Amino acid sequence: MQQALQIHAHIIVTGRNNNLFLSTNLFSVYASQSLHHSHILFSQITNPDVFLWNAIIKAYSLTLHSPPPQHPFSLFKSMLSSSISPDSFTFPFLLKSCANLLISSTPQLGFQVHCHVVRNGFDSDVFVKNALLNFYCVFGDVDNAYKVFEESPVRDCVSYNTMINGFVRAGVLSCCFRVFVEMSRFCIRPDEYTFVALLSGCSLLEDYRIGRQVHGLIYRILGNFGENVLLVNKLVDMYAKCGYLDMAERVVRGVKVGKGVVEAWTSLVSAYALRGEVEVARRLFDQMGERDVVSWTAMISGYSHAGCFQEALELFVQLEGLGMKPDDVAVVAALSACARLGALELGKRIHCQYAGKNWTCGPNRWFTSAVVDMYAKCGSIDTALDVFRKTSDDMKTTFLYNSIISGLAHHGLGEYAIILFEEMGLLGLKPDRITFVAVLSACGHCGLLDVGKKLFESMSTVYGVNPEMEHYGCIIDLLGRAGRLDEAYRLILKMPFRANAVIWRALLSSCKVHGDVALARLASLELLELQYDHGAGYVMLSNMLADMDQHDEAAGLRKEIDNVGIQKPPGWSYVEMNGTLHKFVAGDKSHPEAKTTELMLRDINTGLKYIGQISASKMVFDIN
Repeated sequence: MQQALQIHAHIIVTGRNNNLFLSTNLFSVYASQSLHHSHILFSQITNPDVFLWNAIIKAYSLTLHSPPPQHPFSLFKSMLSSSISPDSFTFPFLLKSCANLLISSTPQLGFQVHCHVVRNGFDSDVFVKNALLNFYCVFGDVDNAYKVFEESPVRDCVSYNTMINGFVRAGVLSCCFRVFVEMSRFCIRPDEYTFVALLSGCSLLEDYRIGRQVHGLIYRILGNFGENVLLVNKLVDMYAKCGYLDMAERVVRGVKVGKGVVEAWTSLVSAYALRGEVEVARRLFDQMGERDVVSWTAMISGYSHAGCFQEALELFVQLEGLGMKPDDVAVVAALSACARLGALELGKRIHCQYAGKNWTCGPNRWFTSAVVDMYAKCGSIDTALDVFRKTSDDMKTTFLYNSIISGLAHHGLGEYAIILFEEMGLLGLKPDRITFVAVLSACGHCGLLDVGKKLFESMSTVYGVNPEMEHYGCIIDLLGRAGRLDEAYRLILKMPFRANAVIWRALLSSCKVHGDVALARLASLELLELQYDHGAGYVMLSNMLADMDQHDEAAGLRKEIDNVGIQKPPGWSYVEMNGTLHKFVAGDKSHPEAKTTELMLRDINTGLKYIGQISASKMVFDIN
């Protein structure tokens, strides 16, 4: 780049700015490294030809974030104003820009480009047609895409691949296979991308039979594809989605040499882990002869996804100990595990160590959200707010707001949570189902009954989010805390689906607080019907009966528990000390520090009683 700048300076000094040969070659260097310098050079050329116009449009079309994505179209207008006629290379770059505008715009600009294509006589050019196909498919407009496809006098493999992939993305799976059959009828040989699209369709259908047929076609047409990472990964994904992990494993074990070995094994590890079979995933992970960062990330993320947070952190620390640099996915998974375990010190260390890292995908919004979530769940809400406030508005996402609103709700700061919820709208961020769970929970923790009811009612009418079980659980808990037990019960009966155990447990808990015995019995019956062999419901009802001095009925329930053989799962907790997590289970004496911990807890209880803090022992009924 430094040499290019020196050459550019020499061109200016020697007065050769308008030498198209020199400028074109220099522009080719700039275009791949510096959009800013490309623009400066282009502006210094008096009469750029169509090649240079295409080059500057291409440079901007490949830029997703800055400057504004509409800029290539401004350049195109300037090109036409300069009486330079576009050629077949101009339109694919413009249509690429249209695809990049998917998030922030409508397809209107693409329609205009399509008109220019027809007007300039390029509607028969296969490269331009393929770009049009891709544009319509990216926007999900498969009807117009297929119309362009049908009207194309010449089609190549790219045309068919784009159309097949478009149908798959739109979920019109029968059409994608129909186009593939047509492809073979016209003797166009499919390539790896054809089969990747077809396998994606099989994954969506979860159709093992068709997937096997596609697998056979790959062998017949492409031969040995063991080193083709893309195909191997798609086959593993397809078999995993169809529930045939044994076939996925056979595919992986068939990859013997080449760069695809590690990637294939990683795909298999990830497939098992995402299905919750972490023990099998770990066995395969340990069998890998060679592992890269992606392999470690797959196992760490798998542990975190399956709720094995301790194992996820142990593996993350082991990865660091080997001198390998974790990628952004592994770091986010580790932060998530810290949040769930309350491992504040380790979470702090991960935050400080990786906060300034240059992520491979640019500024990482997921990392910021995970950091905020970790601090909030670990009890450091002030630090979470500090990280949130220091995040620029353009980096804030719905996911980040979900994290901070959930944290504020957990810490009883409901009013502030409502303020941030309203702030989302000012930034143009749309709340999702998780946002409403968080903000309704905040209303429940702070007793904001009227606000919570209005938010619940506005979900579908204003924001287009249909209430799900979690949302009903939040509003029923809110009504119950406010003593509106009959209203909560009526809402349960009006729910569009049958209430689950969480709903009835929330109502039962509120009945215990407000002393509604009749409704408590009804809620208990519903809860026990859903979870007959689960001890938590029995314990809650037993404690409530004991608290209301109905000891005979409580004793009868205790007898029923003993007869059925139901046992309440023991409680457990994690304690972090010197960066190491220790798990304590109720009644378990195996931990080396168990005796010391028990003596310390006794001292704490004695101290609490001495200052008058006596636990509400009558709320706990012994059922053991």
